[in-house]
Amino acid sequence: MVAASAALGACHRSEPPLVTYFHAEPALTLRHPASWTARLAEQEGVRYRYFESQPSGPQRSPVTATLVATRLEIGLEEHVKRVLGAAQVQESRDERRGNARGRRVRAGSPDGKTRHSLLLLVEDGRVFGLHAQGEAAAFAERLGELDGMETSLAVESAQAYPDRRNPEWAFALRVPESWRSGRTFSGGGTYVTQYMSPPLAVDKDGQTVHASLTLTVEPAPADGTVSAFRERSLKKMGDAYQLVDHQDWRDGMLDVLQFETSLAASRSKRFYRTANGRAYGLAFEAREDVFPRVTRWSDLIASTLRVGAEAGS
Repeated sequence: MVAASAALGACHRSEPPLVTYFHAEPALTLRHPASWTARLAEQEGVRYRYFESQPSGPQRSPVTATLVATRLEIGLEEHVKRVLGAAQVQESRDERRGNARGRRVRAGSPDGKTRHSLLLLVEDGRVFGLHAQGEAAAFAERLGELDGMETSLAVESAQAYPDRRNPEWAFALRVPESWRSGRTFSGGGTYVTQYMSPPLAVDKDGQTVHASLTLTVEPAPADGTVSAFRERSLKKMGDAYQLVDHQDWRDGMLDVLQFETSLAASRSKRFYRTANGRAYGLAFEAREDVFPRVTRWSDLIASTLRVGAEAGS
């Protein structure tokens, strides 16, 4: 079980460590200070995610940063005006993230009491970005953090991930650069390689919390079926792992499992496939409180797994 790693994840800086938030729709990642709280709200039937800083400035007020993600039904300039309302633009510059292009605008209310920063990017008929606003003094204190959040906003395209191809073991998997490579070992007909996600949360002692990814290649069961491979894998894990969900996945299977002791609890999502006499298992595991933040990201990464003849294409 991988929940928090002192060796790979400990952080003892005086500045607040950064954690990564994955936004499933439309597949965006954003790094923000761990001191900012991620919140979910709903307005007129539309749910949206926003981040809120600790109170600051003379009025002890927070700054908020809302993720923007919608279809582009009007021009970019019109969309900027719609979001900012009566706020007056103070500076503007072009921005780009991969194939997405757009604008970053800094603005203020006519009375100078409120400041805004709006990053909007357009790609394939959609507009997405980040809209930050707050009381002027609090906004000024958080400007450096906001700039870092805006800079970190990235489109998570599975096809743009580096392709980790291994002809000897007949597999290929695309893994984000933000997931760090860990141990790799082989022997006795089995191959194992591991990766660790960027920080997803921070504990009170300052240690960062991560998810792990483990790819295992081993001989397939005698009948070569995915179901037999799954049953063998579950038996190896033992009764400590309790099945939460099971479903078919591509030409294989997918399980969600829970592991709990008196000291810790975690969840894992396990993908199973077989090809040409080999069995391929892809396991994502995270502490239970962090698992919801990474489960959809694991789906995106798993979608790139190719095995057998597929790995050569």
